[in-house]
Amino acid sequence: MRAVPVVLALFMTVAVSTMAVAYRRDAAEPKTEAAVLAASDDWLAAEQRGDVAALDRRLMPEYRDIEPNGHVHPRSALIAHAANLKNPSSVPAMQLAADFRKAHPVIEKVIITGDTALLSYHSTDPQLQDNVRSLDVFVYNDGRWRALVSTHNIHS
Repeated sequence: MRAVPVVLALFMTVAVSTMAVAYRRDAAEPKTEAAVLAASDDWLAAEQRGDVAALDRRLMPEYRDIEPNGHVHPRSALIAHAANLKNPSSVPAMQLAADFRKAHPVIEKVIITGDTALLSYHSTDPQLQDNVRSLDVFVYNDGRWRALVSTHNIHS
């Protein structure tokens, strides 16, 4: 007879814990510069790890990546590429992003207007002959910042 209350208590504990984790994951992100930067870091880490589920949540269905030569890559290409990586790293997103940016463009500015955020980047590598400038456009959708467009330009 005593086993029933114990099993019930265990079941309730697991159910409440599961709901708490789901709530934290689905909690709305604030409309702040820090939240946009965290979204960018999350996206970068997901791309490096091959975390397709995280990319699916972070990229809008209409997402496009536009290279300096004008070639446009759809969201599906980025997700397919990431799916082949499968890096099991458990390094936090902020650390992965920091390591990546040591050799890549750095954030120059974040501008938020309503439900749209622009992140501009530029290269700081003196070894590069051309100056790379990039812009990521995020939109606030379903309580989170999601990438809509990335564009990259080279200026000599």
